[in-house]
Amino acid sequence: MSKMEIKNIPLFKNLTSEELDLVKTFLIDTKYKQDDLIFTKGKIRDKIIIVDEGLVVLEAELKGPKTIALFKQGDSLGEMALIDNSSHHNYNVKVVSPNFSGWELSSYNWYTIIKKAPQLAEKVYQNIARNLKNRLNHANNKLVTLFTTGKMIGSYNSFNELSGAIVDIIQNIIPFDRALFLTYSPETKKALVHKSLGYPNIKEGQYIDAHKDHVLNLLVKEPGTSVFDFDTWPKGSSDLPYKCNNLIISPIHVKNRVFGFIILGDRSDKSNFSVNNKILLQAIASQLAPAIEDMIWEKFSSAQAEIKEIYIDPFVKY
Repeated sequence: MSKMEIKNIPLFKNLTSEELDLVKTFLIDTKYKQDDLIFTKGKIRDKIIIVDEGLVVLEAELKGPKTIALFKQGDSLGEMALIDNSSHHNYNVKVVSPNFSGWELSSYNWYTIIKKAPQLAEKVYQNIARNLKNRLNHANNKLVTLFTTGKMIGSYNSFNELSGAIVDIIQNIIPFDRALFLTYSPETKKALVHKSLGYPNIKEGQYIDAHKDHVLNLLVKEPGTSVFDFDTWPKGSSDLPYKCNNLIISPIHVKNRVFGFIILGDRSDKSNFSVNNKILLQAIASQLAPAIEDMIWEKFSSAQAEIKEIYIDPFVKY
């Protein structure tokens, strides 16, 4: 059952009631299942889709599929079909929620509509331009961030330098007041603070006992980027040193083995962290994970070689 009224869809902003009624007659109800491709890269653009219920992602190939944008209720996809129906899709668009329902408007029906009401087209095209501008800003920000992160990872041998550079990059895209960059040892169950920004009581070089930390312990067991606000902090987290009004935390992990955390607290503009913020931070953490794993292994191997040279070799090679 549809939850959204057509007049509240951004694509149809400023349309009169008569124009909305005309559009309604050409909208077709559509449903998809999880992992269905709504649009496929290389296929011709012949329709737009409007989300009523469910979530959809746009994926780009950046050393494997990367989520560039997420679409939710009220969002429209494939608007270029209304402008140039001979062009082709550049990306896959996939359903990520268990179910999806929405509306479909074919480019053929669109041209029928604008023949009946030419003034309607100008309003919709203005709305498309506005929507695409906002979407491109987000996508470009994310692509630039991922590219920059990937380029700089290999430039640092120090966790402290790397963490500082990563936090600086993120702050250019997601405005925040506080941040922590931690590495984590599964053996000691402790997290080491490499970068602390906006947390005067958390010092760089300080250890946090992740086993006793309800949030970190939860994310070690089930790695996944999470957002907490005033009402959603887990039970027992009232004394956490990094607690704030709104927080997003992304484990840095390879499969289920966690090597660190990126924590951002309180957006500078006082709004809550968004789903797109969550997607971006998760993508950065995923890109960092192999490099962090390699750096930890190199430090371990170096320490192991030093112990062997100082404490073992003298007794073996005397």
